[in-house]
Amino acid sequence: MMNTMKIKSLNLPVQFIPHVITMLLFLLVGGQQLMAQRTLTGLVLEEDEKGKISPLTGAGVWWQDTQIGTTTDEYGVFHLPDHRHHHPLVISYIGYVADTLNIRDHDSVTVILRQRRTLKSAEIFGKQASTYVSALEPIKTEVITKAELYKAACCNLSESFETNATVDVASTDAVSGAKQIRMLGLSGIYAQMSIENLPGIRGLSIPFGLTQLPGSWIESIQINKGVGSVANGFESISGQINTELKKPFGTERFFLNAYLNQMGRSELNLNKSWNAGPHWGSTILAHGNYMKFNSDRNNDGFMDIPDGWQWNVANRWHYRSGENISGQIGLRLMQDKRMGGTIEGRPDSLRFKFEQQTERADVWVKAGYIFPEKRYKSIGFLANMTYYDQQNHAGKRSYLANQLSAHASLIMQGIIGHTGHKYRTGANFLYDKVAESPDSMQFNRSESVSGAFFEYTREAGRFSMVAGLRADYNQLFGAFVTPRLHLKYNLKEEFTLRLAAGRGQRTPNVFAENTAWLVSQRKVVLPGNTGKIYGDIRPEIGWNAGGGLHANYKKWGREGSISADVYYTWFERQMLADLDVSPAEIWFYNKQGGDAWSAQLDWSQELSRRFDLKASYRLNYSQATYQNARMLMPYMPPHRAMLNLSWHARKDRFLADITANYSGYKRLPGTRSNPAAFQMENHSPGYVLLNAQVTYNVKKWAFYIGCENLGDFYQPNQVLAASNPQSPYFDASYIWGPTYGRMFYAGLRFLVGSAE
Repeated sequence: MMNTMKIKSLNLPVQFIPHVITMLLFLLVGGQQLMAQRTLTGLVLEEDEKGKISPLTGAGVWWQDTQIGTTTDEYGVFHLPDHRHHHPLVISYIGYVADTLNIRDHDSVTVILRQRRTLKSAEIFGKQASTYVSALEPIKTEVITKAELYKAACCNLSESFETNATVDVASTDAVSGAKQIRMLGLSGIYAQMSIENLPGIRGLSIPFGLTQLPGSWIESIQINKGVGSVANGFESISGQINTELKKPFGTERFFLNAYLNQMGRSELNLNKSWNAGPHWGSTILAHGNYMKFNSDRNNDGFMDIPDGWQWNVANRWHYRSGENISGQIGLRLMQDKRMGGTIEGRPDSLRFKFEQQTERADVWVKAGYIFPEKRYKSIGFLANMTYYDQQNHAGKRSYLANQLSAHASLIMQGIIGHTGHKYRTGANFLYDKVAESPDSMQFNRSESVSGAFFEYTREAGRFSMVAGLRADYNQLFGAFVTPRLHLKYNLKEEFTLRLAAGRGQRTPNVFAENTAWLVSQRKVVLPGNTGKIYGDIRPEIGWNAGGGLHANYKKWGREGSISADVYYTWFERQMLADLDVSPAEIWFYNKQGGDAWSAQLDWSQELSRRFDLKASYRLNYSQATYQNARMLMPYMPPHRAMLNLSWHARKDRFLADITANYSGYKRLPGTRSNPAAFQMENHSPGYVLLNAQVTYNVKKWAFYIGCENLGDFYQPNQVLAASNPQSPYFDASYIWGPTYGRMFYAGLRFLVGSAE
């Protein structure tokens, strides 16, 4: 419905907020001159069947006929660049009656959405892209929505980036099924991976954590390139990836997903949400999968994918009392079992058996309070605890490890004078207790880090700045400081320039993050024995700087966007896993001077009412100084491209997607000292992978079929000395491409919306 709303004027918070680095104060003076563009701040509330009013989290807000939009935060608040003179404002949420408003002369707005009685009565004006860049945030944030995730099967988080060129996901070896992301030309260990802004996939869980977060649990994914906010900690160097899970007050009351593929993998997912009284809501997320096939497409005697099973369950409770108080508590339990290696039928002397069992338990709590008389001021508390246990046996080698982690943050946000000056400040605590037994070695550490941060945000028309500084004390390695700066300037109405720079620091987990030693006969070499961890390994310190341009446009009645960015990362100190000293050894040591350039171009275009196109190209140049020479980092492709074409029928009855991903050549670790029969090429070839999916929607049901790797391309020689795993040349870590070929799958989804 189109109407002109009576708008309330109110002072509203914008987000959590920041501190200024003293040397950058002059930017504030210059910012005063940039008042050409206003910002619209709003509060979206929901009214239930009993007339109760409360904040609505995750509502979509955008300017009609543009891709400029955002979502409301956990307090129902949103902020959006002002385009009132050109477009109406659209507010929508599945299960609620959408609203379209003509905004006049106010800088803030309160909107109340009411539940609709049937899903068929939905009225939504305009269209928001399934992947979009948040228009207001000074920190460039790319949002992947559920609509984008449904373009593929997305059984878990590792399969959620198939239509995104910013993040690569690749197998680390031919045996275990471990996967790791790559971002800005670097390993994924330098990207901070959080779950609802709490520590998520880190430490020992990095190799398998991506496959242990079910895709059916995911509401959206936010990707930040480069350093992020100091409020989220100090560990990010190349980026931040935050995953939002489905919530009790969201769009689903009941959700079922079943999946089966030709490799013998079956999967069942169940989500159930309900209201428990006027203030409480709860969600149960349940997942189970089973794999049994024993496939060997390349006839090397090794299984293409390990068999196994996993169960995963989470329960969360949310509390909301009016507009001021909110909180949640949650619990998650997971167990994962994998069995791989050689196929059945080999004699015992030539067998290589891989077995792994992983168990994980998480508990978390959040609480937030907005001051009633000063709605721009709020305080929040976040805490979580994770226990992770992993038991690996690979041939004659073993890796037994567990980690207990705890995190707590207290955050306050407010304004200085008016909403053009905002701050966010707080304190954090992080604790890790790690015990590892690789083969006959033993490594234990207890590491605690306490810190505080201050972050300042300046918004003045077209100009925004976020300047943050945090100070931390690591009980093992001493004190350190983390400065970060983000700048945004709207050159024109829909043309934005962003710049960012800052520092990151992380403690490496050398065995968990580099599985090459476990699935090979390589000898592990560590530096000295006088340091605090792993002989003499010290924390990695990296700096990142970069930025880019992003433009939304409308041409010939069709929407589109284009963005280009460049980022440079360099290391004061980097932990290297050197596979080039000898094919029989893996050396771990700290080194200075590693760096990586990454440039990316993205184009998104609405071709017609039914067709949408996305295209991306990325150029990486990543080097490190190893013992022997300065070389390209292994397994890191300089060239990467992606093309996605989407089609939807009227009322989205049918959906179809096809995606092509190109991965260029990669440098491989040297094997020239091996006999000729056990040598690899110096570089892998480039290759293209094609994925496709068709979905049929009818009422509450969705049926989908698809195919991964339509061209049936897979790496031919995946295991060195595959015929004899006891050979000194045996190595299953030389993986540069897919480990299996064409794979068909089918599945169904059943959804009961929030109005049911």
